[in-house]
Amino acid sequence: MTYDSVSSSRRSFLQKIAATGIVLPLLPGLDSSPNESVAAEAKTGQIQVANPSFSRVERDRRWIAVRRVMAKPQWNFDTIFAPASGDTAYPRYLTQIGGRGGSADVIFPRDDTKPVHAIVSTARNRSFWEKRLDAWRSDGKLIISQGEGSKSVAELIKGLGLNRPGTRIGVAKLSGSRFDPEGLVAATFLEHLKSALPGLQFLPMEKWGADAGPIDEAAMSKSSEEHDVIRRSVAAGEKAIEVIRSVARSPSRHQGDIWFQTYVAMFAETGEDPTRLSIALDAEANTTLGAPTDDPLKEGQIINEEIDATVQGYRGQVNHSIFVGGAKTAGYDYYRAAVETAIKLFHECVAFIVPGKTTCGQFVDYYAKLTEKLGAEDRSGVVLHSSGIANLSRPRLGPANSREESDIVLAPGMTFDFKPAIRMKRGAIQDVGKENRVVQIGEHLLVGTTGVTRLGKRELKPLITQS
Repeated sequence: MTYDSVSSSRRSFLQKIAATGIVLPLLPGLDSSPNESVAAEAKTGQIQVANPSFSRVERDRRWIAVRRVMAKPQWNFDTIFAPASGDTAYPRYLTQIGGRGGSADVIFPRDDTKPVHAIVSTARNRSFWEKRLDAWRSDGKLIISQGEGSKSVAELIKGLGLNRPGTRIGVAKLSGSRFDPEGLVAATFLEHLKSALPGLQFLPMEKWGADAGPIDEAAMSKSSEEHDVIRRSVAAGEKAIEVIRSVARSPSRHQGDIWFQTYVAMFAETGEDPTRLSIALDAEANTTLGAPTDDPLKEGQIINEEIDATVQGYRGQVNHSIFVGGAKTAGYDYYRAAVETAIKLFHECVAFIVPGKTTCGQFVDYYAKLTEKLGAEDRSGVVLHSSGIANLSRPRLGPANSREESDIVLAPGMTFDFKPAIRMKRGAIQDVGKENRVVQIGEHLLVGTTGVTRLGKRELKPLITQS
């Protein structure tokens, strides 16, 4: 079976669902009145619908945190501009506008007496978001309008009195980020903006490191409302692990069969596209780059994955290697020993953390030394991956990766996935093949004032598909 030949039509999509054997409850609203749709949704309770959920208290909390960093001498921004055409995590963090409903050009003044403006592209986008963001708009501090690109942005900046010569405007994703060092802002858009607003300074507003910038820094420390959202994301990820394990029990499967059913289950659980679902067979999870493939599923394989369900835009990753077969299947003894080593690494490293004191660098260095001591080698690359909206999921680093994040302190309020990926050394135990395979255990954690708490609920243990 190949997946390139699958039609994108609605008929083929439904045929594919039927072929995989997955059963979905009826989606409310397909053939009913609005009132009936609400009743159907409440009655089934199976399909989640994504709606903005953060309170005005949360809005004020994050806006205060962002403005505090804006005022620091090294930044000193009069306003922030987060364009819809760049990384949409920034507009979404400031306004909740994002996801399938589209993004917005956001103007965020440091002066809290001035309203925050979100400019969307069409009247229907404006109507959609005004309805869903009434709690954030009703006091007049967030204004949603319809506009025409740079022209509308320039007019609003002038209307806010921010067009004085020398005004410093921090632009999201202009440059200086880890994954997009040359930025994501459209060149023509920026040229038109500079032409309409001569004398203003348009400056990068994020850096990769401890002094991360107004939004990146503020987003690292999360509120109880954000923690609840991340818990939901983690719970959806743990259900995904069970879906993978269940589908892999059947013979004559491909990676794509597993991927498809898992993706649908995650979407049904949260109402949002997963941020990441990468599944690999006898390889490191990221080797499939988050795509379905026609790699055949065979007994004795190890399934590795990176699972990021998404709730309100927030990702929360979990990882758990699964063995295809049972305790008597060739390769299981290696799998069990490697997973148990990864679990031991997980527990001992978490116990090492002193909230408010341990830095990310100290943590991953301790992990690297302990991995060596236990007769394994690190294959994680990034072993600490924070939660958040898209690239606002910082910090993220490993023993030899993204070391600019090393000085960030693991402080109360932070949440992250700690995901040891290891391969046992041949001197410790030998796999069935010429080379030992990689296994991974990843669990999401919340840093409290006195310790670290797991957000997941599954038992950390070897998982097999056959009893």
